[in-house]
Amino acid sequence: MHRRRLLALALPLLGGCSSLPKASGPRTPPTPGEPDSSADRSLGVRNLDVEEAEDGHLRVLATVVNRSNTDRTRTLRIRVRAGETRTERQQTVSVAAGESQEVAFDFTDVAYDDFSGDGSLNTAWL
Repeated sequence: MHRRRLLALALPLLGGCSSLPKASGPRTPPTPGEPDSSADRSLGVRNLDVEEAEDGHLRVLATVVNRSNTDRTRTLRIRVRAGETRTERQQTVSVAAGESQEVAFDFTDVAYDDFSGDGSLNTAWL
């Protein structure tokens, strides 16, 4: 008997709250395309350092680590900004499973002194 009273009181109260918003967007999930290579997080840059090369240009040293149990190869891009100069270099890097490797990028068009004042670096896997 108490359940009937509770239901009789609850149903009118729930009636106004039961309107759900209409769904928006596609009715079917998107079809997956080619796997995105940027989703592969097994290679990473563990250390990034800069130095002055013998002739005074900027050299960027990157330590690439492979966190997987298989050999990996990807292209690493480094972008440099020094004052008004913006430039980039790309290099394909192969690292054995569980190992690390140091890779050097020479920016012959950027003087180390220009970069050391207020330059910046950006890395990305392609």
